[in-house]
Amino acid sequence: MKGILIVSHGNLAEGMRDTLELFAGKLEQLDTLTLSAGQDISDFRDKLSDKIELVDTGDGVVIFCDLAFGTPANVIAKMLTDVKHKDRLQIITGMNLPLILEYSQFRSDNVDFNDMISVGKDGIMNWNETLNI
Repeated sequence: MKGILIVSHGNLAEGMRDTLELFAGKLEQLDTLTLSAGQDISDFRDKLSDKIELVDTGDGVVIFCDLAFGTPANVIAKMLTDVKHKDRLQIITGMNLPLILEYSQFRSDNVDFNDMISVGKDGIMNWNETLNI
């Protein structure tokens, strides 16, 4: 089973985990990492490596990140150039609760990430329009 790491600017990742566990219960091999304002990037990179090692039991890690091209996603993407991480990490940016909840329920090697991302996208709606208000 792949580990899950939720990464964000600020405390979003911790809030996402809290809400995820409200729906899914306590999940194994799940952790969070936040980038604080003014945090040293090398410190963040070191903590990221530690968290990956913590949740990876040999099957790899799916990392859900808040923002494409933000510092956390860029640091993670740079890790993919290292042979050690290239085949172990799957990075999904633009995370939302439906997306992470969907993955947390299946967590298999056969997950079609494009289908899973569609679940996250489908959860974004203009609710007024949907309700015809």
